[in-house]
Amino acid sequence: MSYDQGIEVRETPPASGPLSFRMKITSDPRLLPVVRSTVAEFAAIWGFEAEQCRKITLAVDEALSNVMRHAYKNRSDREIELNCQANADCLEFSFVDHGESADPARFCSQPLDDASLSGRGTHLIRQIMDEVCYQRQFGRNRLSLRKYLPGAKAKG
Repeated sequence: MSYDQGIEVRETPPASGPLSFRMKITSDPRLLPVVRSTVAEFAAIWGFEAEQCRKITLAVDEALSNVMRHAYKNRSDREIELNCQANADCLEFSFVDHGESADPARFCSQPLDDASLSGRGTHLIRQIMDEVCYQRQFGRNRLSLRKYLPGAKAKG
């Protein structure tokens, strides 16, 4: 590992064995940069190219922002659990919250050509990630996002 003008440059070893971690954060938007940095590094470690790392980070950021904005109505004192799992063929991110439930029928319901900027995040998430799954169980929302490594096949 070396540092060149404040930027860390390193060779990443190939992925070997599953990795996982869990974050419990409050629904405070000031924590979004922390999550973005962590997700970007996690994707890079697991072998995604820089452009894919940026896209995955954007999808996770948008999903987390939606939990803060919609499930918790911009309250910054609620808990969100983010589980990150790196498997042999993919990365999976799941978000668990106790906020207001989402209406799956409204996901991606905003036309992309509409003048409003609202509602575009779910389109973006679905475009970037290979699998998106939302469930409401036992008073909790769970959103799972999965991105397969290049060459790995999405289960369908």
